[in-house]
Amino acid sequence: MFVAQGLSAQIVFTGSILDLRSEKAFGQPGQKWSFRPGDSQLISEKPKTVNQNDMEPEYDSAESLRFANAENSLEGAARSGWISGFAIQTSWDKVKDGDGEIYFPDFRDYFEKYKGYGWYRTEVVISNEDLKSKFRSRYLTVRLGQISQADAVYWNGKFIGGTGLYLDTPPDTVLEDKSLFADKTRFYRIPVNQVDTDAPNVLAIRVFAKYPLSPGLSHDKFYISSQRYSERAEYWNDFKKIFVIVLTVILGSFYLYWQFLFRKDEHATIYFSLGSIFMAVNTLFQSQIIYSIVNDGFWIKKIEYASWILLVHFLFNFVVQFAKVHKGWIRKANRIVDTLGIVAFFVLFALPNLHLLSQFFFYWSFVTVLLGLSLCYIIFLGRKVPSMGTVSIGILVMVLLLLNDIFVEIQWEWYPSQTFVKDYAFAGFSISVGLSIIRNMVESRKLVEKQKEEKMRLSRYFSPAVMETIVNDSIKLGGEERDIATLFSDIVGFTTFSEQNPPAVVLANLNTIFESLSELIFHYSATLDKFIGDAIMAFWGAPKKTDLDAYHAIACAVEMQKRMIKINEDLGVPPGTFRLRIGVNFGEAIVGNIGSVKRMDYTVIGDAVNTAARLESHGVPGKVAVSEAAYLAAGGDRYLRYEESRELTLKGKAEPVKVFFVTEVLPRSY
Repeated sequence: MFVAQGLSAQIVFTGSILDLRSEKAFGQPGQKWSFRPGDSQLISEKPKTVNQNDMEPEYDSAESLRFANAENSLEGAARSGWISGFAIQTSWDKVKDGDGEIYFPDFRDYFEKYKGYGWYRTEVVISNEDLKSKFRSRYLTVRLGQISQADAVYWNGKFIGGTGLYLDTPPDTVLEDKSLFADKTRFYRIPVNQVDTDAPNVLAIRVFAKYPLSPGLSHDKFYISSQRYSERAEYWNDFKKIFVIVLTVILGSFYLYWQFLFRKDEHATIYFSLGSIFMAVNTLFQSQIIYSIVNDGFWIKKIEYASWILLVHFLFNFVVQFAKVHKGWIRKANRIVDTLGIVAFFVLFALPNLHLLSQFFFYWSFVTVLLGLSLCYIIFLGRKVPSMGTVSIGILVMVLLLLNDIFVEIQWEWYPSQTFVKDYAFAGFSISVGLSIIRNMVESRKLVEKQKEEKMRLSRYFSPAVMETIVNDSIKLGGEERDIATLFSDIVGFTTFSEQNPPAVVLANLNTIFESLSELIFHYSATLDKFIGDAIMAFWGAPKKTDLDAYHAIACAVEMQKRMIKINEDLGVPPGTFRLRIGVNFGEAIVGNIGSVKRMDYTVIGDAVNTAARLESHGVPGKVAVSEAAYLAAGGDRYLRYEESRELTLKGKAEPVKVFFVTEVLPRSY
């Protein structure tokens, strides 16, 4: 069927590597290869003498399998059946002959006839000058990219390494699925004494494919390089994987932490954090690191595909939540997609072989495509969300790079790339989300600063408790009954001072007095209601209520009287120029937002408030007039000292009111 053809050597150096691909670049000629379907015959030779007394001979004395197709010189039946000019970057079930016909169109027929085996051969000419100027080393490594699904490599007839196939794997052995490593990148060292600089070196590769999954040498890079160069390439491959793993885990953890700080009611960060975990798992199970931990190619693919399914669903939910899209049909569609994902996850682990697993994942990938298309619409709906642009760019870049991997896997003739770039896709998406985190943190910081400025501005008009209520946007028109301690104070002597001084001086002195007294009122956790001319109204018991409201009101009033002595000194006026009349009452009142929706005032109204105002107007300058209700609510003579008590007849009161003129407030445990 096939005619024996000689192998011609063609060396193609690219930088410091010898490129072994059949095309150095798209459409450009490269290294020449030959292919032979089926496994090789064994070469028998006289076994070495072994001491019969040795139950277990030394390794060097054990007889190894030698394959005719791996030898430097092809003899006998091994000379025929080779196809010259075979493209190694295309799976053997897609390679065409000169007439455009596919050599092996039906994998099942191929497997039935050849048991899934095939051999590749090429000749490599390496001179001493190449070792000095190109490789710059005699220690060489051959790198073989994606091989589906097992291989054994021979250099000048000597076995130098294998994955799935080993030195002693007999011909036509059908391997178990756990021995199939489709995505592992192979690095095999070439013994120094096996490199022949006087004649062509023969590189022969025995491959086995159990399923029609891009069989043969079909993807990625194939080259010979110095050992140092290959180690750098291995480090770089591992670095890309580790970078994505570390980056996604850090971002996921940090994004979750950021949610607890600023966005407690949003689930987008939780979905991204879970998605980042499975992105890291997916990346790990595509790395070369995992092959040194798990020696089972079938389970490696299962976990890789399962983590991808979870990754896609969590990222889809992340974008939906991040875009704040809550339409009914989108929620229903999201539930359906999540249900399909859960079913797919469990079905995937129940599949019995690698072929069904790959087919299932291939068809499920169309769900990923549909989700990707729907994300475009969701991103459009959420286009006004802060940082949505950054995240959408990251998603777009990731989708485009993932499409590259799909095209490489399908091996469409019109698509030139032969390299997977999923690592860069994940890294690009993670970086875009990282940028969105930074942007959101900056915006959140600006918002915090703005709130601080707003609080500082509001603190000039409202007490801290009322200010917090306003900032939290929990104010509603209306009121409620509460026990309130109310304080009224009036500056005695200020009217005369106003008549004798310019308005600017009057205003400056009034502001100084109010500044000092307001600070004292806030210190005692009061709500400063309003300034009425040269009077102050404050109350305790709302918005926050405590058992010490009356006590604090009286203590504040006594302290205000003491403070007026220092205020007179600070203003440079004679002692007693400005004095306070203060009245304090405790009783039931209506507290809340009084007015209209557009203009309201947080205040207290009721008889108890009017009584406090009457106490102040009937009081004595320099003294604190406290009603009996307030006196008893504050703890009475256990905590209060007074110089006298009177019964005053107040306007609007049918009965006299007992008033205590308090001079001292004793400390009280809180």
